[in-house]
Amino acid sequence: MERSDAIIKFVAVFVFVAIMAYLGISFFGSYSNPLRTVTASGMELHDGLDTAGFIVRDEQLLTAAGSNIAVTVTEGTKLAKGETVAVRYQGSTAMERAQQISEIQMRIRQLTALKNGKSEDELSRETILSLSRAVTAGDLSDLYELEQDVDAYIISGSALATGNEAAEIAELEEQLRYLSQSASSDTGRITAPFSGTFSFAADGLETVTPEDLTDLTVERYRELFSKPGEVDGSVVGRLVRGITWYYATEMDEDSAQKLTAGNSAHLVFSRTYSADLTMTVESVSLPVDGKCAVVFSSDKYMQDVAALRGATAEVVFDTLSGISVPREAVHLNGDGETVVFVLRGITANEVPITIVAESGDYYMAKADHDGLRVGDIIIVRARNLYDNAVVME
Repeated sequence: MERSDAIIKFVAVFVFVAIMAYLGISFFGSYSNPLRTVTASGMELHDGLDTAGFIVRDEQLLTAAGSNIAVTVTEGTKLAKGETVAVRYQGSTAMERAQQISEIQMRIRQLTALKNGKSEDELSRETILSLSRAVTAGDLSDLYELEQDVDAYIISGSALATGNEAAEIAELEEQLRYLSQSASSDTGRITAPFSGTFSFAADGLETVTPEDLTDLTVERYRELFSKPGEVDGSVVGRLVRGITWYYATEMDEDSAQKLTAGNSAHLVFSRTYSADLTMTVESVSLPVDGKCAVVFSSDKYMQDVAALRGATAEVVFDTLSGISVPREAVHLNGDGETVVFVLRGITANEVPITIVAESGDYYMAKADHDGLRVGDIIIVRARNLYDNAVVME
């Protein structure tokens, strides 16, 4: 037991000495080389109000009664009137036939590309580029086809070329005609009742229309969005007409009075939708208990918002721009001026600044072409710091 206690004491003393040595080295390093700098960068601060509201569009639920329903379009697809949205299959045989048709169509498309002189390497590169462009643009309308191409050209790794593409295409087209004729008896189409943008989302608030937002009051706002309708199992999605959408929200009276119907407003959306938009103020209601109902509109990015309902946004009334400066780097000189020290070469130069705002551990300084500029090296900490002092690492 005594031996064990001695070992424990030895280990404890060793750990204590190691910690003290580390702290001593750190302190000595900080004292002997205290210089710390940051690069001056631009920053923006918004004078705005965070809101929570609802997106409203001219939209209609799409339904398809029965089982074995397959939606044939993707989120955000733009549809013409009469274009197929979903297919109803009568039994498992019809669904298996549909899968065969899809596989044959994909194979014909691949063979046609090869017959037209494209190599498999070229098709792989084109697929990657197309997928990259679709992701960047947020366009998911061709996602299913792109998934098939990725699987065929990249993932499977199997050779697609046969050397007799024309003959195989002819044979596959004959199979496709036969299967399509057979499908007519046990397959039905659900079509778009009007041209618009498709979304799988459905929440029961599709009955709220843009007309309901005309001269929107606080009471009416709360009534419209308090009780969503029911969405049953027959709903396959919704179709949005046109390109204009609306954002309805409730704001405090003082903030709402900064807005004028017919003017533009800057909104920064967050959380479920990330965007920075200029929208039109459609209406600002009379106040009720210090609150106003406000409606904004936009005719951009319908594909992005077709699936959204509840949304948060910051309504920006003013934007301040300047240079971010750590609080620790700000000093008062002998004349009472607010200054920072900028490292130029090995010399610390005193630069007067004008503080226009603050946020957390930083001040926002006014950008000055004759003084502090973006890209300057600001000295946060140094020993014996004064104007024209020689400062070295």
